[in-house]
Amino acid sequence: MPPWSRSKGAEPGGALVGGVRAAALVASATATLAVVSAADPDRMRKETPRIVAEFEVGAVSDTEAAAFAELADRGVTDIEALVGSSLPSGAQRTQRLRFIVRDRVGMSRTYGHTVLLPLARVKTRSAPYLHETVHALVPSRGDTVWLSEGLACYLESWVSENRGGYDARVFTRAGDHGIHGAARRYLSTDMGRAVLPWVGGHGEPPRLEDDRDGVARPFYVLSQSLTRFLVDGLSVGAVVRLLTSGDDDFVRVTGRSAGEWKADWLRSLLTPVPTER
Repeated sequence: MPPWSRSKGAEPGGALVGGVRAAALVASATATLAVVSAADPDRMRKETPRIVAEFEVGAVSDTEAAAFAELADRGVTDIEALVGSSLPSGAQRTQRLRFIVRDRVGMSRTYGHTVLLPLARVKTRSAPYLHETVHALVPSRGDTVWLSEGLACYLESWVSENRGGYDARVFTRAGDHGIHGAARRYLSTDMGRAVLPWVGGHGEPPRLEDDRDGVARPFYVLSQSLTRFLVDGLSVGAVVRLLTSGDDDFVRVTGRSAGEWKADWLRSLLTPVPTER
């Protein structure tokens, strides 16, 4: 399985899956990167110790370009501080991440160490740059899409609230502190219950890329909530090891099966929350 992740739909990224679909995604990645690279020889570049940001000439001011490059560099620093020591041997970053910001990029995507972001979202500070940075730094080796997306969503919210930067809030405005409440609300809906089998499981629900509101939104919210539950019960490092090991061996890494963790998570969400008087 190629060691990169690609984003799903207009926003945050997901784990690459195998078979014919994987081949199609590899072809799409090659074509996309060729378009944004070769077709734009006149580019504005901003380099920092950890990233290279590229913009179309005239699309942003020099000040705006420098500000985003500094923001992205800070995001890499903050995320690496949380995940770096738990990555498998050889998976640590050895080169700068490349952020390509283009008007023609309609969807935020990550291919290896290259992140593609829509210009409009960068200009309005609504680009999921932290989310995509997680995908660039933490390669997913299995088909646990929920864990790949859940970790990226969790770290995007946690880092923005505790270290700096911003949360794009693509699928929810709940943030880290409110994600369980958002998940609880989705579990009371048909949409949430429909995607629940894939949260804590393998693969992805049908139409994840096509139906962003009815399928992707509840799937991402529930995945972030379950990942937060795992982090609270284990650690960020343990979740990173689960995602990057490839064997998805919850019992070996955590001492409990994925199903047991999911059952406890659901019980915690379905337990009535006391109201203050």
